[in-house]
Amino acid sequence: MVFLGSGGVTRTSFATGLVAAALGVMPAMAADLGRLPPPAPFYPSAALRPVYNWTGCYLGAQLGGAWADNQTNGQFAGFVLSENNSSASVLAGGQVGCDLQFARNWVIGAQADGAWTNLTASRALTGSQNLGGGITLTLNGNLIEKANVLATATGRIGYAANFDDIAGLFYLKGGAAFVNFETPNFTGQLTATGAGGSANGAVDFSAPSSNRWGWTIGVGTEWAVAENWSIVGEWDYLDFGTQTLTFTDATLGSTQISVRQHINELKLGINYRFGNRLPGYP
Repeated sequence: MVFLGSGGVTRTSFATGLVAAALGVMPAMAADLGRLPPPAPFYPSAALRPVYNWTGCYLGAQLGGAWADNQTNGQFAGFVLSENNSSASVLAGGQVGCDLQFARNWVIGAQADGAWTNLTASRALTGSQNLGGGITLTLNGNLIEKANVLATATGRIGYAANFDDIAGLFYLKGGAAFVNFETPNFTGQLTATGAGGSANGAVDFSAPSSNRWGWTIGVGTEWAVAENWSIVGEWDYLDFGTQTLTFTDATLGSTQISVRQHINELKLGINYRFGNRLPGYP
C-alpha cells in the first residue's frame, strides 16, 4: 500500500500550476512580438553629378572692340609735332589653346589668338612759323596711323568652379603681343606767305608698313554650357612701347617720328573643346 503524504500532493499541484502558467504566458509574448515597430524606410542616395574637367585643347572664334592710344612726337618740314591720336574699331578673329586642370580647382594653359581690325587714328595738324623778312610759313596736314592686325601668345592661370548645370573658369593671362602698322603717312599743304604773295607746295610724308612686338596682360571668364561648347568674355591690355618710324617726302627728305602705342581689347568668344563635355547635363 502506498500512502501519499501531504508533501507529495503539494509538489504535484505546484508543478501543474507552473506548466499552466507557462502555457498562458507564451501566447501573450507572441502577441507582443507581433506589435514591434515597423522598420524605417530606405532611401537610396542621390546620384552624384559629374564634375567638369578643363583639361584638353580648344579652337574658337572671337568678336569685339579695340581702342588705341598713340602718342606721336617729332617734326615735319621743321614743324614740331607732339600729338595724341586715339582710335576705336571692331575686331574679329580666332584663338587656339590647351588647358591642364590640377590640384582640384586650378587650371593652367597656353593660348594664341589673332584678329583683324581697322584701328585708324586720324589727326589734323596746323602750325605756322615766322621765317623773317616778312615771310610766314604755314603747314596744314593730316596724320594717319593704322593698325590692322593684332595677335597675342599668352599663358593663363585660372580657378574652376561648378554651379549646377554649368561650369565656370576665372583666369588671368599674360605674354607677348603683336601689331602690324599699315603705311603711316602725313599729307598736307605747305604755304609760304610774304609781301610778294604766297606759294604752295604739297607735303606727302609716308613710312613703310612695320611690325611691332610688345606685351599683354588680361583677365577673363569662360563657361562650359553645352556638351563640347564654351563661351568666353575677356579684357586685354596691349603695350607696344615706343618705336621710331622714318617718314620720307620726295621733296623735303626724311624725318624721324616716335610713336608710343597701347591698345585695349574687349572680346566675346566661343570655343569648341576637344574631349571636354558636360556628361549628365541637359
